Amino acid sequence: MSGDSMQSMVHDLRTPMTVIKGNLQLLLSGLMGNMTADQLMLIKRSVGPLEELILMTENLLQSNTLEKDDLTLKMEEADLDKLLSETIDFYATPFKQREMQIFRDGNTFGTRLHVDVFWMKRVLNNLIWNAYKFTPDHGKVFIYVRHSGEDLELVVEDNGRGIPASKLNSIFDKFTQASPVVDMKLGTGLGLWICKRVLELHGGSIRAESQEGKGSRFILHIPASCIL
Repeated sequence: MSGDSMQSMVHDLRTPMTVIKGNLQLLLSGLMGNMTADQLMLIKRSVGPLEELILMTENLLQSNTLEKDDLTLKMEEADLDKLLSETIDFYATPFKQREMQIFRDGNTFGTRLHVDVFWMKRVLNNLIWNAYKFTPDHGKVFIYVRHSGEDLELVVEDNGRGIPASKLNSIFDKFTQASPVVDMKLGTGLGLWICKRVLELHGGSIRAESQEGKGSRFILHIPASCIL
């Protein structure tokens, strides 16, 4: 199958899933009437897997684009706090369902970047969803900024299961997952590769630190050339 055929097929898959997501959100809003506790529970349980399927199709589409040698970034001014807020709000329902919390340090406020907003949002989507997926119910996700000379580091940290030390050097490789057999999680193994590729296109980098049983930390190194 050609790359264009694959993209067309994946795009066709994404459209009905987006419709289903909208219908689930409408039911959860209560605008269509009250539901029994069991009905509500079943719908809530459907949200997380559906979000995962949508992100998988997005990653499949985006990976083909990112492989192109002539890819040109559309650089523009962006408010880091707005980028984070939009991403966090997008996943509010599944986080609330599992009683998970996201803590964002106030030092993200007022930080303005010069980045490709579309691709930077893809990075944040993948990292925040990974934290959700591999952190137990009632878990916590922390997002904060720290300075490294004139550069900036954006950190996404969780208190989840963590990544085996043997996998830390390979998790950013294409089609690689930390331990898919054990986790039995849906995934393409493309999310972290996309993060790495996008950061490299911006002149930056990404790395991971983790301790099994204590959580993981993903550090996005954003160069001074992308900071306003």
